[in-house]
Amino acid sequence: MAVEAQIAAISPDETLETCARQIIVSYFHQMMSYKDGAKDGCDIAFVHDMRVTSRRLRAAMDNFADCFPQKAFRKQYKKVKAITRTMGAVRDLDVLIDRFQKSLDTLSEAEQLDIRELILHLQREREEARKPMLALFTKLEETGFETKFLEFFVGRSN
Repeated sequence: MAVEAQIAAISPDETLETCARQIIVSYFHQMMSYKDGAKDGCDIAFVHDMRVTSRRLRAAMDNFADCFPQKAFRKQYKKVKAITRTMGAVRDLDVLIDRFQKSLDTLSEAEQLDIRELILHLQREREEARKPMLALFTKLEETGFETKFLEFFVGRSN
């Protein structure tokens, strides 16, 4: 189930690093809440939402990079960037497929046949584009990415 970013606890009395950690962890939790739906692949909204949130997370990480030890930070950043990239390949095809499906009613019967063939081709491409995404998720799960990310940013695994 998807969760909204919870950034309400930020206070001007907190250090920049504390605020940065809260923001980054909040976006991370939100991003990861879409993972199961993105893996399932039945609802394109999960891929879209995970990609958008990963981009927000990266923007926050860009803004607060100086608050953290750079070598370890870059390692976490690269993994989030890989998530964004693999989600983007799938999302681009989702957008094309959706756009062509919505235009079917405005086309002649002959044009509809051609567009349906194109949609089938794009759906096959989408399944191919999902393979690197699923492989990345598997690798991240096997290497404990979520736990390591949270340990780096909050010092604990939940």
